Amino acid sequence: MKRCPECRRDYTDETLNFCLDDGATLVEGPGSFEPPTSVLPIERSEAPTRHQVTTTGETALLTSQTAGDLGQGKRRVVWILGVFLAVFVVGLAVIGYGGYRFYLSTQTPPPGPAPKNITTQRVTGDGKARGAEISPDGKFLAYIRTEGGERSIWLKQIHTNSNIEMVKAGDLDRFDGLVFSPDGNFLYFNAQSSGDEPAVYKVPTLGGTPTKVLAKAYQVQFSPDGRQISFGRYDLPANEGAIYIANADGTNERKLAVRSGTKFFDGTPAWSPDGKWIAIVSGDDLLAPNPNQSLTLLSVAGGEERDLGKRWAVIDDLVWHPSGDSLIVVASDSPLVQPQLWEVLYPGAAVRRLTSNLNGHFSVSITSDGKSIVTGEIYSKSAVFVSPDLKPENAKAVMPASGDTWGLSWTPDGRIVYASDQTGDAEVWIMDPDGANAKSLTNDRVFKTVPVVSPDGRYIVYSAASGNPQLVRIDINGSNPMVFDKSLGSDNPDISADSKWILYSAWLDGQQRIFRVPIEGGEPQQLTDYSATEPRYSRDGTRFSCFVQNEKTNQFDKLAIVSADGGPPLTLFNIPPLTNISRSAVWTPDDKGITLIVAPGELQNLWLQPVDGGEAKPMTNFGVPGVARREYSRDGKRIAIVRAEGIGNAIMITDFR
Repeated sequence: MKRCPECRRDYTDETLNFCLDDGATLVEGPGSFEPPTSVLPIERSEAPTRHQVTTTGETALLTSQTAGDLGQGKRRVVWILGVFLAVFVVGLAVIGYGGYRFYLSTQTPPPGPAPKNITTQRVTGDGKARGAEISPDGKFLAYIRTEGGERSIWLKQIHTNSNIEMVKAGDLDRFDGLVFSPDGNFLYFNAQSSGDEPAVYKVPTLGGTPTKVLAKAYQVQFSPDGRQISFGRYDLPANEGAIYIANADGTNERKLAVRSGTKFFDGTPAWSPDGKWIAIVSGDDLLAPNPNQSLTLLSVAGGEERDLGKRWAVIDDLVWHPSGDSLIVVASDSPLVQPQLWEVLYPGAAVRRLTSNLNGHFSVSITSDGKSIVTGEIYSKSAVFVSPDLKPENAKAVMPASGDTWGLSWTPDGRIVYASDQTGDAEVWIMDPDGANAKSLTNDRVFKTVPVVSPDGRYIVYSAASGNPQLVRIDINGSNPMVFDKSLGSDNPDISADSKWILYSAWLDGQQRIFRVPIEGGEPQQLTDYSATEPRYSRDGTRFSCFVQNEKTNQFDKLAIVSADGGPPLTLFNIPPLTNISRSAVWTPDDKGITLIVAPGELQNLWLQPVDGGEAKPMTNFGVPGVARREYSRDGKRIAIVRAEGIGNAIMITDFR
């Protein structure tokens, strides 16, 4: 075992030489007897995938203005970002960033041993990198950088450690999908301006003006000879995702394969080294709650498809090894477990794990000689603050940032129920509002998020990671667990004012819908027939708020107010750019306003949307750490908030074969 002499973090990976938190040189021996704290990935700048939408971790923050995906609204939430996306999931929105205690023991063990001499080296170190891509010759690193409320794209010359800004903050935003052209002369990327369709741009590697290559397209990849590109498009009204091929300049495009309804494409369409196949993530919601994603090969010549065996809960990214004998994937067996790097052999499809990083990974790229992999690591630190009144700026810390907090709720008698990984496992806890008398209510080591207390104080309902997310109800003392229907990836619960209904979002026919189910058990009722997520009841229980998807931009960039019995929106609002749509729109105690979390760059602040109309206005002006969650007390007199910051760096891995 090794330890960091500065922060005292312990490492069991003997190949690490530097601390992943502060960069200090590791020394032999444990720093303490405390287990290391782990968290989930951050935000991403692409639109929420299934994984991200159902990931509610601190760092899996998703914003409203992220690019769409190939299939039914791209998912960390979660990862977790888990902390955003997130690149989640998007700046600290963290999205998602957008992170919990990782239960790597729950993943399927690889058929062969992991490499013993694998070498890991950090290639960025200030914690502000979100997406990263290594050039084919291994000399340059392109990455998305967050600084305050801004995001930009930078180029680093690895050998000299020098950096230049390629795309300035403000020119474009919602960056994602960085990829070098095979000759290394251009960097291609996804970007989007507020209200516009997502598009693919390119910029000269040594700097210049970005130019648009493709409209309404995502995740461009090049053929080995550089003459063609593959990319994805998603048609929201038709609920159809498709993979396309075109010339490198975007001309002569043709549709290669389509998924619709419950079936979907996801991730990066990667060309095989011989140019004959494109590997893509495909899935089917009908397979839930079992793992429902797999690697599919599409014949470039057209028509033929091949499935590469193993099914995963999450596949975040993939790349072919230049030898053509394997694919490197970022994946996990549970949507609420940190993704790791795996090698999938081709054509045999045997699988072996390459990493066991507690913070997980969220992207992967590889040099043309196949010797170096670059991936990203993002994690978060968060703490609970409680205010004596309704002013967030008056809140004081009642729990230190020793881990990550995955949701909180007030009891009728003024205590706080929360999900935290402060002791290593993400469990449900309860404490007094000053942080005293904290005790765990669950201890089954299944990852849990977003606990909500029923207004009558009898029950707690939370989302649990057992296969796909499912809803679980327990008594207020933690006893008598009851699992609700888990076939649809149920998540984001709330409880009605009369304590009779659980409101939640789930997947149906490839899109998220809003449902409710009796809290005592029974058949779910569908409340929306349009794409919507993150429902939250008004305080009087007559309505609920939710984010709805825009057919033009494919983004959840509208806030809806809907009758408690469901139906079309009663009111629709435009939400501020970069609103974090992985955090519910919470009503104020008087029901006159709805609070949003807006997350540009690494900042996160509360905004207030008046229910009677008008533009949303800022409520807070925090720097880092920002506001990642907030909840009003049942008596409407106090507010509790979670303040969090996301830390992300690019990591190079060598000697993995």
